[in-house]
Amino acid sequence: MIAIRSLFLAAAALLTAAAPAPPPAAPTAGNAQSSSWEGTWRNTNNTVHLRTAKCGSAMCGTVVWAIPKAREDARNGSGRDLIGRQLFQNFRPADDGTWKGKVFIPDLNTKASATVTPTGRNTMLVSGCLMFGLACKTQHWWRIG
Repeated sequence: MIAIRSLFLAAAALLTAAAPAPPPAAPTAGNAQSSSWEGTWRNTNNTVHLRTAKCGSAMCGTVVWAIPKAREDARNGSGRDLIGRQLFQNFRPADDGTWKGKVFIPDLNTKASATVTPTGRNTMLVSGCLMFGLACKTQHWWRIG
């Protein structure tokens, strides 16, 4: 029971890395599909920056900057530095205007199912779930480049 609770808390910490922020405006019909989310993004507390780009026919996101605490947590969990790690993997467009793929959680050294929902040119929501959907979190991301 303690191991499951620890797993949930660690996943929640990485996926949120911050207190909740006010949600961006909801996407309008069809704009999430046509919106490009290529670029550089920061999470809510500006602790991790990702560069998203096409990887084959999908979209991926690689860490280009992180605060020391996030880098330490990643090294403790996966044995590797966070910088240069591909956290968003194989995201493909879904019929509902979202993108579905996997998110790598380095401090747990595991992957989770995830959804990216572009909510505007400079905002997106990232939702990820572990343990068959029992541990889920949503995080807001903002474009910085």
